Formats: sequence, structure tokens, C-alpha cells
Amino acid sequence: MTDREICRSYHNARHKAQQIQVLAELNDIDSLEIIKALVRGGERLPDSTVNKLYKRLDKLEMEIREREREYKAIAAALKGEE
Repeated sequence: MTDREICRSYHNARHKAQQIQVLAELNDIDSLEIIKALVRGGERLPDSTVNKLYKRLDKLEMEIREREREYKAIAAALKGEE
């Protein structure tokens, strides 16, 4: 489907959050690709979808910080630093 077709299908859907997943499955792509197409098309995303994405970003940020601490500790150990 083109971005325009994705936006039209989403715009006409009664349950927009669910429609994102349906469109992803129909197009055999990740739901983030559908979200990108919707944003490019000027569609408003459901609050539940936006909130879910922000929660995932927060979790990823925490994981990155932990990995960074581990990386620095290993690098310091290999250099003999405290």
C-alpha cells in the first residue's frame, strides 16, 4: 500500500490503534513503518500508541545507560583503572 492508502484506511477506521497493527500485518512490515507513514500523512496518532512508544523509549534509555556503565567498567578494568 502507498502512504496515501495507509492514511485513508487508518483515517476511516473506527479503532485506530488496532488499525495500525492490521495495516502492518497486511503490508508485512513493522508497525513503526505504518506510524511513520501516518505521521508523514499528517494523521494524529492515538494517545495510547504515543504513550506506548514513549514508555518503550524510556525503557530503552535505561537499558542503554546500564550497558554504557558496564562498557565503561570493562574498559577501565582492561586498562587497569579504578
